[in-house]
Amino acid sequence: MGNLLRRLRTPVLAGLGVWLLSFPLTTNATHSPLTHPVLAAAVASGPSSDDRPNPARRAAPRPLIVGQLAPTPPPAPAPVALAAAPQPAAPAAPRIGANWLLVPRLGLSQPVGWYSDCSGRSVVPRWGVWREGCAGANNVYVMAHNPGVFTPILALRPGDLVLYGDPSGRVHTYRVTFTTIVSNTQLWPLGGLGVPSLTLQTCWTWDGTRDFIVRAVQI
Repeated sequence: MGNLLRRLRTPVLAGLGVWLLSFPLTTNATHSPLTHPVLAAAVASGPSSDDRPNPARRAAPRPLIVGQLAPTPPPAPAPVALAAAPQPAAPAAPRIGANWLLVPRLGLSQPVGWYSDCSGRSVVPRWGVWREGCAGANNVYVMAHNPGVFTPILALRPGDLVLYGDPSGRVHTYRVTFTTIVSNTQLWPLGGLGVPSLTLQTCWTWDGTRDFIVRAVQI
């Protein structure tokens, strides 16, 4: 009997050790989600139809309760009529009469008298504007003193306008082309011209030996 127990002790102890070592593995495998019968059935069956998202139900509009008014959309803004910007009034044309000289930029407006002494010996009156009756064709020649009525014309420059009302009352418009200074012995400013022109003359020196000349062409 003693010999039998000694022979069985070794295999029994070995088998018991193997069983003890394999016990944790068996426990984990029993509780694995993939091998647990209840969890495995849940995974296989998938989510129920009640838990799945329903696009139609999510997009369905909220029912309108009886007696509840639907929200009224805000009214469209009324179009605003823009008032037309007022147009600036055109400047009134200057009104001048017969025998009249007007320089708009300088504010010079004077009646024009007649100087008829072609010899030049008659003294030109100190005050007033005078037209030389002996100038050549197409050359309206007007003169006055400086210092005096014609002092402002020293500021004329090319491009300025000069208006002249002739003896019949017809108004002629001239544009300044150049200004120059001449000796009073030079007669070319009095000569005839190929196009209708206006020549203005005034003193440049105190003794009258040199004159300031303005030449303008009719437009």
